[in-house]
Amino acid sequence: MLRSGVPDWYLLGGLAAGAAFLATRGPLRRRQQETAANASGLVPVRDLTHLPPSLQRTALWSLAEGGFESRVVHGTLSRGKHDVDVTAFDLETLRERRGEWAFLPVVPPFRIGGTVSIVVCEVDRAFPHVLFKRQGRGDDLASDHVADRATSIAKLARSGLGMPSSYPAEMPLALAPDALDVRLPEHWRAYGDATTARALLGGGLGATLERAGRRDLVVELLDALVLVYPAARDVIGADAFADLTATALAITDSVLAASPVVSPRGIE
Repeated sequence: MLRSGVPDWYLLGGLAAGAAFLATRGPLRRRQQETAANASGLVPVRDLTHLPPSLQRTALWSLAEGGFESRVVHGTLSRGKHDVDVTAFDLETLRERRGEWAFLPVVPPFRIGGTVSIVVCEVDRAFPHVLFKRQGRGDDLASDHVADRATSIAKLARSGLGMPSSYPAEMPLALAPDALDVRLPEHWRAYGDATTARALLGGGLGATLERAGRRDLVVELLDALVLVYPAARDVIGADAFADLTATALAITDSVLAASPVVSPRGIE
């Protein structure tokens, strides 16, 4: 029998396929989360509610406008004299769900991808906002790939309505658009508090950034947080996820070594 020219079996087949996809997506995500946790030495957790509100004042959050986390793993790792609280996750940005993307209007600007892999380390420090960016794909401000646009209803709708697909993100209050005049490894630039950036770079962070070697990497420091993420692409597979976590820990080790401890009496 036909209804409006569409066979019943076709409608039922589509509904069954959709139901099967939804039924398998949850277990698949749990397996990916468990594999990522095992590879990185962390444990699966439900969400990001344990992270402090300062996360929402980062450039990352301004670029993403929030979003939907997955593959969330967390734990406390001993790093010599320090215990570091580590959270790693993928974030599908809210802008991606709306069919758009944003760039940070610094000089030069950069964008992030629709899904970003992020490692957040919490330390016993209190930093003014500093951002380090390595040259990479995000600096090209390239539009989303045609395949990504073709499979997104939101992106197709924006294109059909003649709406722009990209916007400048709101700048965090403590970041100025111009890059700092500080000594950095090749291909790196920095924004934010110059005094803190110089102290960290001179205390060993510069050498660690040079060794990291990952193109398009972003490092943000704000309050007790050290964020590390590749700007324009998420990392695929548990081993790559663990490698990003190891890079973030190496950077955090350098940050801790180059900065004073915050005690109840103040800075020591």
